[in-house]
Amino acid sequence: MNPIVLGTIAGSRLNLDGDQGNLLALRRYLSAAGFSVEFRSVASTAAALDCHFLLFGHGSVAAMASLDEMLAAIDWAAVSAGVPGLVVGSGFEWLASHDHVNERISRTDRESEFQVADLGPLRVLGYRNTDSGLPNLAMNGNLICTMLHGPVLAKNPKLLDRAARAAVAAAGKDWPMPSPEPLTSWVETLNRVCARIWELEAEEVLDPAKA
Repeated sequence: MNPIVLGTIAGSRLNLDGDQGNLLALRRYLSAAGFSVEFRSVASTAAALDCHFLLFGHGSVAAMASLDEMLAAIDWAAVSAGVPGLVVGSGFEWLASHDHVNERISRTDRESEFQVADLGPLRVLGYRNTDSGLPNLAMNGNLICTMLHGPVLAKNPKLLDRAARAAVAAAGKDWPMPSPEPLTSWVETLNRVCARIWELEAEEVLDPAKA
């Protein structure tokens, strides 16, 4: 069975707040659903388009500067149209500063706090630490762009489910119906853990139907 390919851009450098944990959570979810998964490093348009989900994580100023030439060579219009993915923090800022997304940077006082934001019907918890003025969440083509740092998929089960189903669809596969027991069991555990995280970080009760 051909694997679902999860791609990451410069994973060792764009992991400042544990962003690569998003792919670990996604792999765990997909594996529980019965799919084989492969990780792949991405440094070109062709490599990105060969993936079924792409992560563009958050890195330091120095890390982003070191990647600028490579990032500039990628056809982001083609990527956002063809590949579901997650863009976090400085990745979102880079796309905004190069006119590859609809949002624009407008510097403000830095915000450093846990926040809950909406993405359509979903409520999403994460840590905002930025002066960019960019929104917590925005869709650009198939890319979820966020200023909520860290493994945001791991603490938001419904967003994780959305990402997993998008990757499966991009791979031309069908989501298993009914859900396999390993996935059902793991989601129950994940919901319990995330409910505690939400209680601590958001002082809000997790709604399993939305978060």
